[in-house]
Amino acid sequence: MSDHRTPVLPLALCLGIAVFAVIVAAYFIARTPDELIAADMVTPATPVAGRAERVEYTLAQGANADDVAKDLEALGIIRSARQFRLLVRLMGLQDQLSAGDYELPRGSSTLAAIDELTVKESGPVKRVTFPEGIRVEEMAQRAENAGFGTSEEFLAAVLVAQVPPDIAAVLPPANQVAGYRLQGYLFPDTYILPEDATPAELVDLMVRTFAERVTPEMRAAAEAKGLTVHQLVTLASIVEREAVIEEERPVIAGVFLNRIAAGDLIGADPTTQFAVALDAASVAEHGYWKTELTLEDLAIDSPYNTRKVAGLPPGPITNPGLASLEAVATAPPTEFYYFVADAIKADGSHVFAVTFAEHEANIAQYGSP
Repeated sequence: MSDHRTPVLPLALCLGIAVFAVIVAAYFIARTPDELIAADMVTPATPVAGRAERVEYTLAQGANADDVAKDLEALGIIRSARQFRLLVRLMGLQDQLSAGDYELPRGSSTLAAIDELTVKESGPVKRVTFPEGIRVEEMAQRAENAGFGTSEEFLAAVLVAQVPPDIAAVLPPANQVAGYRLQGYLFPDTYILPEDATPAELVDLMVRTFAERVTPEMRAAAEAKGLTVHQLVTLASIVEREAVIEEERPVIAGVFLNRIAAGDLIGADPTTQFAVALDAASVAEHGYWKTELTLEDLAIDSPYNTRKVAGLPPGPITNPGLASLEAVATAPPTEFYYFVADAIKADGSHVFAVTFAEHEANIAQYGSP
């Protein structure tokens, strides 16, 4: 329905596997407070304008992680005691909580609170940023550029990655999707790992981060809309490539949900771009996201071409970020059934319509010059 727009880069949650966690912890905690706040798996409980209200807290000598977690949640410093306990355990910081008096921001991210309450260490690290809305193959090249082995090693790790049971249960068989089965399930973020971390460890961390960020609440909200987790991720991947303006994400998601409910064509150009890029020759000439789709492209015979096949494609076309996943899961009802990019503003925004006649008028007024 609209061309792909440049995604916004976030910073990441870094959750390690149990064996790897003790090593990872020292490096994560070594980062600056700003990095840690942005990198946490749990966003602040409420948006904060200006300086956040600070709460006095005394961490008593000998207090354990469970006690501290309950205190911080009760004081409104963090949102989830469970997340605090999980991170402290996985990062091996149970014995590094530092007794003393603190002033902590209300609504802190979990990892930022851990950073303030634990003894810091340092060591050599490497980092890689994966923006929202790129394919697994594009991630592989970024991983190589960041020093995580070769792109081939990254892709090989994706093929054999161990997937948490709750995610494995929703994945379709590999022969039912095009490309990589984990397309959509590698969470886009910035990952900071020890200098000797392998591509397999990076991929494992990305999958586990996805499983953590797609919360039970989000899954329940998607189920209430009649969506499985796989359908949630698939639709979010389309929204990720369509939306540019943050507040438009749930509206665009709502339009697609209306079309799916009606058994209609979604008609999203990014799905056609994905189908076209299944041809290596096209990728070599146009990249993974061909900008100008031809009439031949739009007529391509593929289950991923939502201009020809009704409903959702077999799987995600890219790896969506949290904003798009939440937009789909929590999209409010809307009467809109159509949208077109506003070529007059040229800022990534769209004009929405309820009827096809309104949509045609919008195309005439706001469509490409």
